[in-house]
Amino acid sequence: MAARKREVRFEPAVAALGALRPAASPDDDPADDRAVEDAEYRGADFAEVHAYGFSAEGCLFDSVRFPSTLRQATITESALRVCDLANVQADDSSMFETEIAHGRLTGVSWTAGVLRDVLIDSTRADMASFAESRLRTVVFRDCDLRQADFQRTEFRNVRFERCNLTGARFSDSRPQQNLRFEDCDLTGVYGLTALRGATIRGGDLESLAATLARELGITVESPTAAGEY
Repeated sequence: MAARKREVRFEPAVAALGALRPAASPDDDPADDRAVEDAEYRGADFAEVHAYGFSAEGCLFDSVRFPSTLRQATITESALRVCDLANVQADDSSMFETEIAHGRLTGVSWTAGVLRDVLIDSTRADMASFAESRLRTVVFRDCDLRQADFQRTEFRNVRFERCNLTGARFSDSRPQQNLRFEDCDLTGVYGLTALRGATIRGGDLESLAATLARELGITVESPTAAGEY
């Protein structure tokens, strides 16, 4: 009997939120090793907070400014809507079955972490770092990822849709499976040769070819006069 071909699932299994209670301050505020479940945060500003080991499960964050330090955090089955994570230090953190929409992740540091079943939609994440992280079934959709850092990142079932990846870095990416770029701007990307096996559909293929030539050390010269080769 022939073996069944395993179906590749690109769309994250983002969990639906259940009944939520209003988050109570200070008991539900992010803090070291605090675990919060089924809470709804709206308009909160935690920018001055430094938290290690905070976890949130089944929570809604709406228009929330996240702690400037959120290391070793775990966010599960939650939604982040119109949230500000700019320049947040979230190294060694994990996110599962979660959606980030219309947010700001400029300069966020999510290095050596995990994203699994995550949708990042219509979000500004320029200069964000996901270096050395493991991404499993993740979709970046309509995102600004200019100069983002994906060096030494592991990709499995990851898709970039209509994203601006100008100047992004993929050097030394780890073995990847089912990585796709659809209608993305890949101008000036670094480390294209590390993405062996990826699928690229649409976008500015002429700029992509020039970037690939640069990676391979190929110089392309235009004729200086008609008929010159």
